[in-house]
Amino acid sequence: MPISLWRHFYDKESSASELAEAMIAFQKKYDWDFMKVNPRASYHIESWGAKIKFSQNPLIKTKVIEYPVKKTEDWKRLKVLNSADKASAEQLKALKLIKKRLKAEIFIVETIFTPLSIAGDLVKEEKDLLKDLRKEPELIHTALEIITETYSDFAVECLNAGADGIFYATTEWATKNILTEEEYLEFGKPYDLKLLQKIESAEFNILHICKSHNFLTLFTDYPVRVVNWDSIDPTNLNLKEGEKILNKIVLGGIDQENLLLKGTSDKVTKEIKEIIELNQKVNFILGPGCVIYPHTPEENLEAVRRAVENL
Repeated sequence: MPISLWRHFYDKESSASELAEAMIAFQKKYDWDFMKVNPRASYHIESWGAKIKFSQNPLIKTKVIEYPVKKTEDWKRLKVLNSADKASAEQLKALKLIKKRLKAEIFIVETIFTPLSIAGDLVKEEKDLLKDLRKEPELIHTALEIITETYSDFAVECLNAGADGIFYATTEWATKNILTEEEYLEFGKPYDLKLLQKIESAEFNILHICKSHNFLTLFTDYPVRVVNWDSIDPTNLNLKEGEKILNKIVLGGIDQENLLLKGTSDKVTKEIKEIIELNQKVNFILGPGCVIYPHTPEENLEAVRRAVENL
């Protein structure tokens, strides 16, 4: 049974070498079956003018202290970036370092947010993008085209740097908690597909659909091999239901918020076995519904690894 868990190392995300070392150490300790590289989330927006404060604490993430888009007119200031910009170049360096050390041992995927998600990070609050999206749609479409072009090129460079695919994350933007399905079909999906088509030949692209009340049924035609979502959340489809409609490998099944973070190692062992037995006929990879918390007890991670090995 293939398995992977992934987490942030917030105090190691300020340089390519530290990020690479943290990722490699985590992989060596637990021997996951693929590696999701977890850079700081703000790397997507730094070269458009975001100012950040790096964290020195492993439990506190990098903080954005100034956002590039402060008013509607600021969307017009966005320009297409290239992979030589500082933040992107740093991520490519980290990928090269990781690939050099791990060689062909496992699949490595780089995290890239969807264009709509990146647009959401360019403003201080979600409501700021929602307001402009609904009042100035053409302005937002132009911005999304710029973001898509920038990160389509970056995704290709990630593959050139050694990644075997992209972990393509919607963050909070593919859920009815924020948008209607019609809005995602207009402002999300066309740009998602445009980016993914540039890297369709990659061996191991993963689509991550975040949060509750997600729009899983909108993603059946996405050109990815694997789809990950919080299948434990009662507002979402479970792994069996998801695999049936997606006709792809599905990734998930582990409750990272309650089981891993708060459960005992014995409970983790018991539930991991139950998850695998429940999904015997499902083509799936065992993993969390989202990133695990950095303060997740190590004994629980060890219990997950042992439970899989002992089956």
